[in-house]
Amino acid sequence: MRARWISYLCLFAFSMFLIVGCSGTTPTPTPTPTASPTVTAKPSITLAQAGTRTLQSGDAIQPGTAVQFIGQGPASAQIRVYVGATLVGATVTDPSGSFIYTWIAGTTEGTVELRFTAKQPDLAESDATPFILEIDGTKPYLASGSAKADAPLGSAPTITVVFNEPVVINDMNVFTVVPSPFFTIVPTGGSVFTLTQISLGADQKTVTLTGKWNSDQLVTGTSIGVSLIVAGPLTITDQAGNPCTTPTMTVVVVTP
Repeated sequence: MRARWISYLCLFAFSMFLIVGCSGTTPTPTPTPTASPTVTAKPSITLAQAGTRTLQSGDAIQPGTAVQFIGQGPASAQIRVYVGATLVGATVTDPSGSFIYTWIAGTTEGTVELRFTAKQPDLAESDATPFILEIDGTKPYLASGSAKADAPLGSAPTITVVFNEPVVINDMNVFTVVPSPFFTIVPTGGSVFTLTQISLGADQKTVTLTGKWNSDQLVTGTSIGVSLIVAGPLTITDQAGNPCTTPTMTVVVVTP
């Protein structure tokens, strides 16, 4: 009889254990606290302007050009501006995080990398946002040329002249008009060339001059002078805005 009561007690205890275990509340996990930032968020450049011209990173400007940068960063943070590793200026963002900074290009030609960082109190300085500019004070000019020998009644002869850098032409219709008031071509030694077409290559540097197929010829070893005078309604500059040297001339030697 006693053994039976012990069995009943054990069975009752086990049943209560199951009931309590199944109806118990699952413990709520403790959330992991979010770590506070230790580094200032880096700024961004939303607009760069030189006068009325909008600049992209990598564009060319003339020496002494004033460039205004408009950007966004953390609110009320210091914006530091470096050229290479040298700190050249600073400004402060307003409560909305906006900032304006004006940088004036130096006189030395070459590539300049401006680096913008942000710094908030009690936080480390941010990573840099780069903006690259090319300082270019050299005027474009005709740097070289080439021509292949061409017999009379063959294909139309061509002469190619190349600017030292890509150019910006204000009106291609004016630039390509023939007879040309801007290009003068002087063949020597039996070569004959009558300009009928002018085209600018996709590289914005290479100009192809085409002659007449039925009357012109280019003789191997002869020299051809090609000159360009920029005047009147035509303007030619480089990407920085430097005007083309005028007159500019190159001498082409005809090759076989």
